[in-house]
Amino acid sequence: MKIAYFTDTYNPEVNGVTNTLSRLGTYLDERGIHHTVFAPAYEYEDPLRRWENRHSPYRNLYRFKGLKTPFSPKSRLAFPGFREIDTICDKFRPDLIHVSTELGIGFRGMRYALTRGLPLVMSYHTNYGEYLRYFNLGFLKPVLEKYLAWFYRFAHRILAPSRHTLEDLFHRQYQGLDLWSRGIDAALFNPSYRNEGLRDRIGRGKFIFLYVGRLSPEKSLDMLLYGAAEIEGRFPGKTVFVFTGDGPYAEVIKTQNLSNVVLTGFKRGRELSEIYASADCFAFPSGTETFGNAALEAMASGLPVAGVASGGVTDFLSHGNNALLCPQGSREAFLENLITLMTDPALRRGLAEGARKTALARDWNRVFEGLLNTYATVIEEQRRYLKRAS
Repeated sequence: MKIAYFTDTYNPEVNGVTNTLSRLGTYLDERGIHHTVFAPAYEYEDPLRRWENRHSPYRNLYRFKGLKTPFSPKSRLAFPGFREIDTICDKFRPDLIHVSTELGIGFRGMRYALTRGLPLVMSYHTNYGEYLRYFNLGFLKPVLEKYLAWFYRFAHRILAPSRHTLEDLFHRQYQGLDLWSRGIDAALFNPSYRNEGLRDRIGRGKFIFLYVGRLSPEKSLDMLLYGAAEIEGRFPGKTVFVFTGDGPYAEVIKTQNLSNVVLTGFKRGRELSEIYASADCFAFPSGTETFGNAALEAMASGLPVAGVASGGVTDFLSHGNNALLCPQGSREAFLENLITLMTDPALRRGLAEGARKTALARDWNRVFEGLLNTYATVIEEQRRYLKRAS
């Protein structure tokens, strides 16, 4: 089996899509499955250099220069020429095309599959329609939804990362739906990475709330800032709220000038593992996730979660078992859950144990084995269709 992947986001950019594709690439390399990746080029690089296996005999990576986007300064939107894509792909001769995004490079992958009659799998990662209202662009939602419905109708299989997202796409009348969930590396995200020295540097003797992810309005970070301000007023000098990540909302956080807020920027590798394991509670107010990788990473690190009962996180967050959940957008209820987790050590320990247990049940190898089975099924379905058509 030979697979060509088309994506508008790739390492070193940090998000759920890039993390998943990176792990998938390693899995395919280890099993000797040939694959080609078409992705944007970035001017900056990951200093860890772990994201790109330059010596893999099974992977080819083609990058294309792109444009910066106003909503995500580190993202790049590229539009490679159709002829260039055709030449590369015709030489590679893929058995299946997997498109991970809907824009420049993703569109090229969709077109190539259609022109060559190849099986086409698309994975749905981002609820763009929901995001628009956080940028005061809700008026564009009908146009965007129309484009996405047109784009995805060409897929032989549409893969959703959570049951919540799958149901949403079903109600929007998308066809060929299937579930492709996410796993966790429970060795990389592990309570053993707890670092007392790091805790002292962040806030000696203080209760540490942690958020990891993109710093952007659609993550409902206003709820978290509200919680930080209220808790500092009620429990002065007792807490610190750590924001790990980057994005346009970082400037808003800075302007609040809250004494109990720390921004670390992006972290990867061991540094990220230590930040997770050294916190006391994962505070995740986003209700727009199609899955919520960061919450699962925190749970594997032994953290209880304060979250919301909405979005893809509801696939694995369970109120009273591994998390305390509140309605989406309810900042008062979210605040009370933060305070409860801070002041009730017994509850916190019980939820942390439940969180780790939940995470351990999600293995990446099992997830990718299921994906390869889906590929094989789609390839066989397309083969039979073409045979009947001839």
